[in-house]
Amino acid sequence: MSTQEQIGVRPLETADDFAETRLEAIGFIFHGMVPEPGAKRTAVRAGTNLLHFARCVKLDKVGGVESKFWYRSVALAKTNLDEAIGTGRWKWCKICEREVTQRVLNER
Repeated sequence: MSTQEQIGVRPLETADDFAETRLEAIGFIFHGMVPEPGAKRTAVRAGTNLLHFARCVKLDKVGGVESKFWYRSVALAKTNLDEAIGTGRWKWCKICEREVTQRVLNER
């Protein structure tokens, strides 16, 4: 997955990077399997290719072999993930999705 040196997209390559990003609790974190450019896309396992708020508790269970990326905004994350992973091949974490839905309902 190429970040193209965009401000607002950063790979989280070490456990320290990941922990620091979680501590800051700003933005969104994606974890999952990113196919090499031009490679055949394999089936997506349940629990992978998920986008979370940086403070999501489910991120504590993320495995070490998956690629992890931090995004400043959800629009940037959606655009980048649709290009790199494919539309419909990633999704929101269910807890984070519920939180967004609840916020929208509370604003009414």
